[in-house]
Amino acid sequence: MLRKVIDTDQNTRYGVYYTVYGSLAGDDQLMRSYLWAGPYDDMKAAINKAQELRHSHQEDVSFIVKKYVE
Repeated sequence: MLRKVIDTDQNTRYGVYYTVYGSLAGDDQLMRSYLWAGPYDDMKAAINKAQELRHSHQEDVSFIVKKYVE
């Protein structure tokens, strides 16, 4: 289920992250996300890019949109 979180901070930027699980995450981590594209000033632009990446990578659902943290 997709859920949109409304953020009132106008300086929020978003990135498209590729998420891996289990042994691919390395060390003792269960999950790790890698910045794949971005940052974007607009959540809609980030979501569009994530959907584009999903389709171009054989419907891989590992692309997620999260707040970008430098």
